Amino acid sequence: MNSEDQFATGGGGLPTFILGGTAAGGTSFLAAVLVQHPEIYLPKQMRPEPHYFYKSWEYSKGLEYYRARWFSDVPADCTIVGERSSSYLFGGGDVAERMWRAIPDVKLMFTLRNPIERTWANYRYTVLEGLEDLSFEEALRQEPLRVAQQTGIWAEIQPYNYTGRGFYGRQIREFRRYFDPSRILLVKSEALARDTERELDRIYTFLGVRERDFRAIRPPEHSSVGVKDPVLQRQMRQYFGDRFDSIIEAVRREEPMPPQATDGDTAAVARLCANLHWHREPMPRAARDYLSDLFAEDLRELREYVDFDISDWVGDRA
Repeated sequence: MNSEDQFATGGGGLPTFILGGTAAGGTSFLAAVLVQHPEIYLPKQMRPEPHYFYKSWEYSKGLEYYRARWFSDVPADCTIVGERSSSYLFGGGDVAERMWRAIPDVKLMFTLRNPIERTWANYRYTVLEGLEDLSFEEALRQEPLRVAQQTGIWAEIQPYNYTGRGFYGRQIREFRRYFDPSRILLVKSEALARDTERELDRIYTFLGVRERDFRAIRPPEHSSVGVKDPVLQRQMRQYFGDRFDSIIEAVRREEPMPPQATDGDTAAVARLCANLHWHREPMPRAARDYLSDLFAEDLRELREYVDFDISDWVGDRA
């Protein structure tokens, strides 16, 4: 028995399932539903996500840290324990091996969204966060160089690697090297949003939930907030500093601004809000065609792993 085997699941142990997926891929929605089920434990703190098996500086703290940080209050009689980190699928083989060494019997769920639309949503969110001031087309052109130039923790986080998170086929292949396919459930995000109850029934069966007819309160679908001027948005992030995220989150959720974030900055907040809009922007046609070609080969591989139709994602290119 190695040192990792001493941690049992349930009662403050390690997770029996992990919800992965990818950024802007539906993990938040699914986690918000699952956390309501009386048989399922997920950490009540949804942000930040654990990212334990992905971020090297988190992983280096060890399993006892991970257990104590995220699972110390798991009820002793709870047998379905999970966590959600949207970085795990992107982590591929490194993450898969770390999970296998720590919790080889864990069940894995990955939410998959049309990689073209996911890339666009990922870019738009990065702009909203004040971290991107290039146009979408230019960001795609410069992506390889920007990724290569990242150093330190940014080389792991890779905020400008918009397309890299959408190569599901090769990423899932890496997880299948360590875990039997029966321990991996792939969920189509569009189906989860459209036919939630049917998808949840599949998920509950996979997790071994007994109370299958539980009906959760549907999480609110927050407004799709766009940015008029990405350069100004970056300047606003620099101006507000640590307060910026709470302001943007309040805007997205259509909630009152936190007083500590806006005190004395009424004009600046008004300027920030004036830089936002609430209509869905269409993806540039040239970028869509580029992404369709880029993901086509990987989606041909993905078809071997999924039990749902993905022809609506890229049409006849895959």
